Amino acid sequence: MAVGRIAFGLLISFILVSPASAQEFKEWESKQDLFAANFPGEPVITNITWETEYGAKVPGRVYTVTLPGPRTYSMTVIDYNPVQGLLTAKAKACPDQTSERCTGHTSWSGPGYWKNDVRGAMIYVAKKFMTSGVTLTDYTWNYLGFGIEVNELQFTRNNDKSRSYATVYMHHNVLYFMEENVPANYPPPGLFAQSISLRHADGSRGHDYVYFNGPTVEPGEQNVGLGGRGGGQGRGGGQGPAGAPAPGGAGGAQPNNR
Repeated sequence: MAVGRIAFGLLISFILVSPASAQEFKEWESKQDLFAANFPGEPVITNITWETEYGAKVPGRVYTVTLPGPRTYSMTVIDYNPVQGLLTAKAKACPDQTSERCTGHTSWSGPGYWKNDVRGAMIYVAKKFMTSGVTLTDYTWNYLGFGIEVNELQFTRNNDKSRSYATVYMHHNVLYFMEENVPANYPPPGLFAQSISLRHADGSRGHDYVYFNGPTVEPGEQNVGLGGRGGGQGRGGGQGPAGAPAPGGAGGAQPNNR
């Protein structure tokens, strides 16, 4: 009897998902923001200004589809490439030029902590998802099928028990996060938030290694970490593996592709 109930439940879920909703999902591509994803309709595009953890204000776009239920499917794209210039300029105006927090006297941090801002962007977004009004049910690390690291979150809203699935990526210093929200009585979300494909500037995709986006020591930068030993490029500070596209970075900084 238990097996029969499970099979019946799966059948009901399949009926709810298809064909009414599953067939309306199709790949939609943004050549401007270098991604593709399966949206359930034509997304509405909204330009936004995003404030980073360390106070830089950078441009972004939100791609949203809303369906009855209500069900919402959104992709947010934030360009972190201007962060280096913005926080470096801000650091020059710091009233205490001896403060490491302002100047970032080590090559690890960079002036104004711009490197930490880029490195921590994914966690900063994840923290925003985990508000007091939700119950986090799952938080895992993974990597996209093309080798790009991803943070995956699932949570339930306490007021109406609606469920959400979110994924967070960072690629060539561009932050991407997807969120899919469905009512409590709908099948679990996840198909949309896992459908992303991230592209390089030339339109190609994928890496031959697991890609971690985080600046280390820039080419030509004096390495003042660890007492200045090993000047020049730090570990992971140069090109990716042989044959791989050279990663882009904020103002020429290289992500750490370990």
